[in-house]
Parts: sequence; C-alpha cells; structure tokens
Amino acid sequence: MKKIILISFIIALSVNAFAQDVEGLHADQKMTYAQVVAKFGKPDEYRKHYDEFGLTEDYFYGKTWFHFEETGKFRNFVIRDRRFAALTLDIAGGIRVGDPLSKLDNFKSGKPQYVRTDEDGELYLLYPKSDDNVYLVVRDGIIVTIFYDYSV
Repeated sequence: MKKIILISFIIALSVNAFAQDVEGLHADQKMTYAQVVAKFGKPDEYRKHYDEFGLTEDYFYGKTWFHFEETGKFRNFVIRDRRFAALTLDIAGGIRVGDPLSKLDNFKSGKPQYVRTDEDGELYLLYPKSDDNVYLVVRDGIIVTIFYDYSV
C-alpha cells in the first residue's frame, strides 16, 4: 500500500510540474537562446546577466515576458496577448488572453479559485493544491493576463 501511495504522489508531482507551460515549453525545461527564438520568434527585447547560478535571461514579446534562470531553465512567464497559449499540456489548445474564464469551468484540477480584485481585474488561481500556481487576471469574464511564478 505504501508503494502505491508513493508512486501516486510521484506521478501527481510530475504532472503538476509540467502543467505550467507555454506552447508546450514547461516550467524548468532548459532551452538555449537559439531554441527560444526558433520556438517563439525573435524577441522584441532580450536581456541577460550572469550571477552565481549561471545565465539569467529575459525575453520580451510585446507585453509578454519569459524568464529563464540557471543557464536556460524556464522559470516564469507573464502573457498579456493572444500570441501565446498557456497550459497546452493540460487543456486541448491551451488558454489564451481573450478567452472567457468560463472555458475553465470543467478544468480537470477544478474551477479557477477567486483570490481578490484589484485595479488590474479579478485574480484567479489555478492548481490551488500545488506550490506551482498559475494565475489569471480577468476583466468582465475575459482573461487579460496569464502568469506563473516558479516556486523555489
């Protein structure tokens, strides 16, 4: 019985670890600059610097931001336009800015959880039982921002 519980726990962790994705690029996946450009196109702006953990890179596509740390590990994203789909590994076609929040009414991890309202809109949380959460900012029932912050 303990073995079954352990295996189930490991499977659940691995599923959640890869559910946070943009166009199939999942959190913690390593990519080089050339691979990012091949996948998403040349960024409007690119910044890099080195620290004690290696290369840190930021890619800007309009108001959308992708962040990589430790020499190529995908760690954070903020999507603010329809160019990029998130959660494509969990939802057929993923979700995009401009989609109605109701698209997630039957989401396998449960309906998005309301967190609070601020000047940007209503904030909803996906995967509330995970440390790696995806957040949605919603105005008038429409998703206006999708973001993910890698947990340490």
